Amino acid sequence: MSMSEPLSAPVSAAYQQLPVGLSGEIISRSQIGQEFVWPKSDPRSQWQPQRTYGPSDDARIRHLGISPHFDMDAFLERTQTFDLPSRIIELLNHNAFQFNSRKKFRECDQWRQMVMEACEKGTPIEILILAFCVISNPTKRVQPTEVTTADDVSLLHIDNIARHIANIYPPGAVFHVISDSTFYALPLGVTSVEAQNYLVQLRQRTEDLQIADTIKIHDISDYLSHYNQFFHERFEIWRAKFLADPLSHDLPADEYQRWHASMRATLNSRRMGFSYEQLAAIFCADSGISLAYLDDSATLVLAEYRALKAAAADTNWEKRHFPNAIRATIHAKKIPVLGLRLYPEYKRGSRLLPYYGIAVLVPGDSDGAERMEIRHEITVIGNPSFTRVVDEKGLTQFYEPSKPSI
Repeated sequence: MSMSEPLSAPVSAAYQQLPVGLSGEIISRSQIGQEFVWPKSDPRSQWQPQRTYGPSDDARIRHLGISPHFDMDAFLERTQTFDLPSRIIELLNHNAFQFNSRKKFRECDQWRQMVMEACEKGTPIEILILAFCVISNPTKRVQPTEVTTADDVSLLHIDNIARHIANIYPPGAVFHVISDSTFYALPLGVTSVEAQNYLVQLRQRTEDLQIADTIKIHDISDYLSHYNQFFHERFEIWRAKFLADPLSHDLPADEYQRWHASMRATLNSRRMGFSYEQLAAIFCADSGISLAYLDDSATLVLAEYRALKAAAADTNWEKRHFPNAIRATIHAKKIPVLGLRLYPEYKRGSRLLPYYGIAVLVPGDSDGAERMEIRHEITVIGNPSFTRVVDEKGLTQFYEPSKPSI
């Protein structure tokens, strides 16, 4: 699409009804749960079993990217009378991959039309999702955020969905993963160096894992740069609006408080130099303790975060640059959109996004098969029941249950 096309260019009525970034949940719940009992002494300074990531771990990681909740043979049997577009819709809409309303997604004419047109042309099904950001809260990740096992499993899981589609439709699918790492860097208190480094690492991982044909990593800032002046003007307008009236757009007060609490636990408090005792007091779910500076920062950051989302939506960049892509999201929405489980247990037994914590490999509840959960790292570091697995640079990749001593 030409960059000279006016911003007022019409879009389909169906798409106008899908302001995905502004609907429903806009930030994942990320506070530390009440089930965690903060140790009296700093667990980051405690001894813990540790080993180095080895070649045998690669196979484990690839297996973790395969959802145990999806059976291709059963799916093919159940959908044998469906036409091809319906089969593709049903595969994406399977509960193993979709956590939002399956009925609304199935009945959305816009997505069905996109699939039908791709099938007629013999081109890959395109799926667009905004995900993967740098979160530098010290309770979530003890070390600065870089790509770890959690990201690898998530990327492999997305790749597996694309390959499932290829089993019934040879052109397969391409996931356009739009990283908002650089986009939210300033309000979240992350340096541009960290944000860019994470983005570069993500792209490199798709090459290393040999999944670059199904997953394309993009930087949202590259697309918004085409609308710099307009975007800036809209951002300032939205920023002023959300600061003056946080409950605008009929946002319920309790929902705003949940967003505020999540933002408070997301912004970069690492550089605030809190002691362990302060962290425990501030982030303990039921402590009731407030820190005015942190609360005020969260209020400002949440307003700017919402303003960035709103200004980006005003540019209509998604439809302009990815007009044929099905829109997916990592958040709970009430609109007909694909709620993509970034990894098999996301929004099942594990509520955190892969970059909101660290991977913990645990046996499954029923069959005992290994699965990956994402937890705040402060809840597992220093716990001798878990072994810390690090790469050759000393960067923590994941935690696993420690083997009993003999």
